[in-house]
Amino acid sequence: MSILLVAREAGVSVATVSRTFNRPQSVREETRRRVASAARRVDYRPNASARTLRTRRSRVLGVVLPTLLNPVFAECLQGIAEAAAAAGYAIVPMTTEYRLEGELHAVAALRAAGVDGFVLVVTNPATSLALRELEAEGVRYVLAYNRHARHPCVSVDSVDALATVVTRLVALGHRRIAMVSGQHAASDRAQQRHDGFVRAMHIAGLEPLPLIEVSFVETAVEQVARALRRPPRATALFCSNDLLAIRALRAAHRCGLAVPADLSVVGFDGIALGEDLTPALSTVTQPNHEIGRRSVKLLLGGLVAGGTLGANSSVVLPHGFRIGESCAAAPS
Repeated sequence: MSILLVAREAGVSVATVSRTFNRPQSVREETRRRVASAARRVDYRPNASARTLRTRRSRVLGVVLPTLLNPVFAECLQGIAEAAAAAGYAIVPMTTEYRLEGELHAVAALRAAGVDGFVLVVTNPATSLALRELEAEGVRYVLAYNRHARHPCVSVDSVDALATVVTRLVALGHRRIAMVSGQHAASDRAQQRHDGFVRAMHIAGLEPLPLIEVSFVETAVEQVARALRRPPRATALFCSNDLLAIRALRAAHRCGLAVPADLSVVGFDGIALGEDLTPALSTVTQPNHEIGRRSVKLLLGGLVAGGTLGANSSVVLPHGFRIGESCAAAPS
């Protein structure tokens, strides 16, 4: 049975249920009784081995990612797994499907399993309830890809990366440039990349075309195609990730536009698949494997030192730009 079910039955948070089973001395007696009664009613039995983790480490790290369908996170997970194994740790990965409830469930389940610490990608560090619970419990964690002033993070500088993109497009003669993005509510990375895009456009003395915010990657082709059919049509699209850029290529084809003769397309992530397309995708590259590796290194450094990982321990890794065939001079 799920620890979430016990929490709902007892009318407490999943963090309180976890503390009750793992650190009962930190929970009021009346709350302990409520949780124990709820556990009996739903037939929940905490793993006995979890209780032993109060006095010794599990040498297991929890990994929480939005999805493994995006190659970006698969590459990151590979870096996490290799770095953890090299240090004598195992990992337990879970995915959230970009859902806030999924983040809470994953963190609660991994806490109940007794992991020593977390590498996570969350929707928004500023409002994440999962991070609040980890902070309240004193559990060490590192954010991958997220970038926030109050949390330990390993990421690239999206604002600087977007300056690179816009500078290249402007140098190629593009003036009507639009951005394609996933829903900002589901990803602070998309919001930060949009902020960087708008800032870079204004520095260039240009006004960006209206944002093309798509509901789901699966529906992006039709949504981007509709935007391309509306005047004034962009001569260049920047897409906040490579999967959206791939769908933008398909949308251009549906509209009868040649890439890059009629429309330039630039992505963000640098997934290997982009090099196998025709035309090959131009994209901002980020070191996904290294982001995973460095996240584990930062986390384990905090576990060994026994101190709190502050935001001043964050790491910003360099981005690159892969010149492909999908970006060329603006049409005359």
